[in-house]
Amino acid sequence: MKFLIQINYKKHISKFLFVVGLNLIILPTFAQIDDDIIITKDRKVELPPANRVFEKIPPVKSNSEDKQMKYTFFDRKPKGIEEVKFNPNVVQPNGGKKQEDAESYNNYVTLGAGNYGRILGEVFLNTNQENNMVIGVHAYHNSTVRGPIDDKNSANMYDKAEITGKYLAQKFQVNAGFNYNRDQYYFYGYRRPREEFDRKEIRQVLNTVQFNVGFENTAPDPRVDYSLKTNLRSLKNIYGAQETDWASSFNVYFPIIKDKFIAIVDADAFVTQRSDAEVDKRNLFRVKPSFKINLNSFGASIGYKAVNEFDEVKKINQTKGFPTIELTYKAPGLFYLFAGMDGDIVRNTLGSLLSENPYLKSQVKLLNTEKSQEYYIGTKGDIGSGLSFNVRGAMGYYKNLYYFNNYTPDFGEALGDTAKFTIMYDSLRTQYFNLVLQLNYQPVEMWRTYLRTDINHYQRRSFEKPFHRPLFTAKWGNTIIVSDRFLANIDLYYYGKTFARNPSTQELVTNKAFYDLNAEFDYLFSKQFTAFVKLNNILGQKYERFLYYQQQGLNFLVGVNFSF
Repeated sequence: MKFLIQINYKKHISKFLFVVGLNLIILPTFAQIDDDIIITKDRKVELPPANRVFEKIPPVKSNSEDKQMKYTFFDRKPKGIEEVKFNPNVVQPNGGKKQEDAESYNNYVTLGAGNYGRILGEVFLNTNQENNMVIGVHAYHNSTVRGPIDDKNSANMYDKAEITGKYLAQKFQVNAGFNYNRDQYYFYGYRRPREEFDRKEIRQVLNTVQFNVGFENTAPDPRVDYSLKTNLRSLKNIYGAQETDWASSFNVYFPIIKDKFIAIVDADAFVTQRSDAEVDKRNLFRVKPSFKINLNSFGASIGYKAVNEFDEVKKINQTKGFPTIELTYKAPGLFYLFAGMDGDIVRNTLGSLLSENPYLKSQVKLLNTEKSQEYYIGTKGDIGSGLSFNVRGAMGYYKNLYYFNNYTPDFGEALGDTAKFTIMYDSLRTQYFNLVLQLNYQPVEMWRTYLRTDINHYQRRSFEKPFHRPLFTAKWGNTIIVSDRFLANIDLYYYGKTFARNPSTQELVTNKAFYDLNAEFDYLFSKQFTAFVKLNNILGQKYERFLYYQQQGLNFLVGVNFSF
């Protein structure tokens, strides 16, 4: 989940918009309640990737105080520890003018450079917000000439180009987008002298093309509310692997008794074909009818989830059902309690697994993960004086829970393949426990802080350790408005130790726990010109998120942004 935070300034600056990747506690969605707090649940099996966030299309109709100029800074890759992304957004201040006369800037250009030979460039253009149709164009480049290991052998390059559009009518809205991504990096976690191989042997390039369309109802107080979204993705790499994934979702809401009793039908369809030495068709279909009841202080959601999965090569064609129940209670004030049970089949695709670990070998095995049962309980509330909290505890069972481990080459294979990872699935029923705690605090407008911890425990079944799955992580994030022109963002991560197996000796290896301190400073010279400095891994720790893949030490990015 991402939170959108908008703060009003005094003279010379009107607003900053921060899109803070808090990835807050994943809590259940419950019946509509007439307050400002909404709790949602979307727990996933995957380790979350570090996704950058930007608002592709601004609101079509808005007051001038809502018009924003956006710019986005350096997104650190290759994917290691998850990183908070701050996207300061600037608009024209009042400055004694009437609000409706305030200027706004919807386009920007960002340029930056740093150590490791890093070059950053980004352009965002969009049409006038006042029209019912808005079109946006975005281009992004981020590359390094060298990396933390063997100079150019650990360099990387990430490029993106996309066009997005939105059409807003009186009773419906249509969204569409097309984008192309090219990710180039190297398998630099090898254990042999570099002179034994050509650099091209360890090169990887991922080319991804996506097209999406969405249609949703925007009419006020409709008898039936609905939305339809579809996304077609094609992924290819230079080793002959390809995956085509067509994902669609359809949601219908029937307000039987307004704000009291709602019937909902959620449906998903995923048609996937993966080609990597052999062609495998992997489909998944899901339908979930449910009823939501709101009795002021008490709420309930009762449903049933039916999921069918199909895998042509593995001869899988099965349908399973999962009852879903959720009970909520709103205590006096902004304080909520909730509890429930859930289940699902979680899709694992080549694209989703590469987003977690880009260093996968060819022809990795793909299986979905079954969450046969999950029981959860939690609370969320606002204590007052700027302090709020989220707590969620869960216990459940997984089947085919996956782990990453370094690949052990067969006889005759190149030893350099130990730099690649395979996927191991636990076919036994694995019990897990998860506890998430987050505290948010804003004592004054100029300082906003939060602390999040995530604790996991996995029952040992087929493997003696949960390879490359951390048991404890913590993050402390801070946003500080030093002055009307100066903004600082500082965050500290703690990533607990993980385990792996040495691919040569088969001995158990421990990846040490580490801290990662990052900071970003932005200075506004004018309404349209901003300079920034971003520092990553300030402590200079040579940590390894994945075995043998040392991350960059202290690295920085210096740049400017111009909006127009």
